[in-house]
Amino acid sequence: MIDFTSNIKSIENENLFTKIFNFIKLIDFEGFIWIAAIIYLAFFVNPYEAHFTICPLSNLGFEHCPGCGLGNSIALIFRGQFSQSFNTHILGIPALLIILHRIFAIINFNLRKFKPQ
Repeated sequence: MIDFTSNIKSIENENLFTKIFNFIKLIDFEGFIWIAAIIYLAFFVNPYEAHFTICPLSNLGFEHCPGCGLGNSIALIFRGQFSQSFNTHILGIPALLIILHRIFAIINFNLRKFKPQ
């Protein structure tokens, strides 16, 4: 007797792997880096606590590093604290919009590039 369930499961797994591979092709490496950075800022950065950093200005003792302030500003946006975000770094909101625009531009470009003719 033929076991159709194992064939169906292998086809489903193949479809899953194909979907994952197509998604990776769609976002590209740069898009993956931007998405990972946004996820990190949204869920793992607490702008009110000191944390490990590789920032040379922070490690030299400067309290107001522009790059760290920008990251903290974006983290505050994800917490809904827009005025505090603006006070932390004035370019936090525009930077987040630019990053999101870049992610969508990469996806749009790759959709056109990999579109079947």
